[in-house]
Amino acid sequence: MKANEGRLAVAGSESAASPPRIAVVVPCHDEAESIARVVAAFKSRLPDADLVVVDNASQDETAVEAQRAGARVVGESRLGKGFALLTGFAETRDADWTIMVDGDDTYAAEDVEQLLTTALQTQADMVVGTRLEGAGVDALPPGHSFGNRLFIALARFLFGLRTRDLFSGYRVLSRRFLDMTPLVATGFDVEAELSVQAQVSGFRVAEVPIGYRARPTGSMSKLHTWRDGYRILRGIMILFRDYRPMAFFGALCLMLLGASLWSGFAPIDDFLRTGLVHHVPRAILAAALFILSALSIALGILLSSINRRSIELAALIRKSSP
Repeated sequence: MKANEGRLAVAGSESAASPPRIAVVVPCHDEAESIARVVAAFKSRLPDADLVVVDNASQDETAVEAQRAGARVVGESRLGKGFALLTGFAETRDADWTIMVDGDDTYAAEDVEQLLTTALQTQADMVVGTRLEGAGVDALPPGHSFGNRLFIALARFLFGLRTRDLFSGYRVLSRRFLDMTPLVATGFDVEAELSVQAQVSGFRVAEVPIGYRARPTGSMSKLHTWRDGYRILRGIMILFRDYRPMAFFGALCLMLLGASLWSGFAPIDDFLRTGLVHHVPRAILAAALFILSALSIALGILLSSINRRSIELAALIRKSSP
C-alpha cells in the first residue's frame, strides 16, 4: 500500500476536512544501528504524523541518526523506557492518536495501518499489536517468550486480563486514554502497566496480530531476563495491591490467620489439657498474627471502598469528556 493510500485509509472514518492527528513516539536507548530505518519506514507510511524520537540517555549516535532521517528528537536523561514514553507522550499532547513503537526495527511499519484502522473502526482506546503468533525465527529469545506467557497467566489470574501479548511495544493509544491514565512505571514494566490500567479502568482494548522480526546485526537487546523480570513482577504486584486491595489484603489476611492458628495450636492444646499455657512465646506470636490478620482485612475493606469511589469518579469524567 502506498503512503497516500495509507493516509486515506486511516482517515476513512473522519471527515475530509478534519483527519485525525497522529503522532508516533519512538523511545530509544543506543539504537543508532536501526533508528534511521525505523524513522524512514514510518515517515513513508504516515507522512503527516508527528514523529518523535525520545533519546533516552544514549551513548551512541542515536539522536544524530534520528534527526538526519527526519524525526523530531527530544532528550530524556532519566534512564528507563517508562520515562522515555512519558516524555514522548507529553511532547505529542495535541495528537488524537499516539503510536508507540520501539526503535530497534523489530516491528514492521507496514502493520501501522491495520492498527490505526482497527482503532478508528472499533473506537478502542488502546490497540495492541500482538507478536507471539507471528514472531520470526530467533526474534524472541526462549527466556523472553516464556516470561511473557508466564506473566500473561499471572495477569489473567490477578486482574482477569485477557491478552495475547502483555509486553508488546507496538500500540495505538487514544488521547483520552493517555490523559486519564496515571502511568508510574519507569522501565520495561510500562507495557504491562498500560494493559492493566486499561483493564481496571474499563477502557476498550483491541488486539491485532502482527509480525515480529529479530534485531538487526549489531543491535543489542536492553532487556535483562532475570533483573527486569523481577522488576516486572514487582510492578504487577504493586498494581494488584493498588487496584485489587480487597483481594490483595484478603489473601494476606488468610495467610496471617493460618500462621496464627498454626502458632496457637500448642498453647490451646496446653490449656485444654492442663488449664495452663506452657508455650507462652507461641501464644504471644499467635495473638500478634491474629491482630495483624484482622488489621489486614480491615485495611482491605477500607481501601476497596476508596478505590471504588475513585473508579466511579473516573467513569463520570470519561462520560463527560468528548
